[in-house]
Amino acid sequence: MASNYTTKISKGEKLAQRLSRILARLHQGDRIDKRQLAEEHDVDVRTIERDMGERLLGIAERDADGRWQLTHAARSTIPVKYLHGYARMAGTEYLFPDGSLRYLLQQLNMPEHRRVTQVQVIPHEDLQGSRIFTALHAAIASQHSCSFIYKNRLRLAQPYRLIHKNGVWYLAAEDSGRLKNFSVALIDQLEVDEASRFPLNRAHSDYIDAKDDVWFTTETTDVLLRVGPDIAHYFNRQQLLPQQQQRLDGDGSLLVTTQINHINQLMPVVRHWLPHVRILKPKEWHDELVLGLKQAIQLWEE
Repeated sequence: MASNYTTKISKGEKLAQRLSRILARLHQGDRIDKRQLAEEHDVDVRTIERDMGERLLGIAERDADGRWQLTHAARSTIPVKYLHGYARMAGTEYLFPDGSLRYLLQQLNMPEHRRVTQVQVIPHEDLQGSRIFTALHAAIASQHSCSFIYKNRLRLAQPYRLIHKNGVWYLAAEDSGRLKNFSVALIDQLEVDEASRFPLNRAHSDYIDAKDDVWFTTETTDVLLRVGPDIAHYFNRQQLLPQQQQRLDGDGSLLVTTQINHINQLMPVVRHWLPHVRILKPKEWHDELVLGLKQAIQLWEE
């Protein structure tokens, strides 16, 4: 009797373990092949068929390819792979050193006043309910040309991408044969030509994919900076400039190289870290920085 009881418990435990693992995979959004599953659990394919068709009736269903997936009614939670995909899309994939689902759930289940971590969010413009954003999204997906007023000028544009940078949404679009960026919040009187469909320029798409900013121009300037030792670690820990590379000198300072599309892309960063950053090349940009500081001092004195 004891032997039979032990055998029954063992089989029951194996069944529970198998079903729990199958459910975990289904909730992660996996589409399961019954033969692969039978091989993984060392059981007959008919056993897996019984698991899915009888024991998980109403939870699992076959898709068009014969694989098993969650029924629509059972999809009350977001699959883990979608959570990770959302984190990548939102740029928060490496926000925490531990990016596991277990850690995330521990934080979410903990009362806010007891959490030991706090993320101070970068301010974002509020585009909630923006019809222009929604219309641009649809125009990009359907490759429809559009027209709008931007800084008091009529633009005829072919939209390529909506890009979020430093809390601001930008539209990457071809205008008069050139790829440009437009602040979505400043776009007015948008009209989408749904009767036409423009051909995508692969060079534009590849260029946008390769960029880590929203300054669009084929011409760049090689810039060399000297960063003082007091702030060198700020440049070491994150990319503050496009295509940034640095070399540590013996005094603890950094020689930083970067490729800049426009001088106004560089100046805010340099001004922020004055007097610990100096423009070594091009010299005319250093001279323009100094001239601007002198003019500012003169205005303050007046």
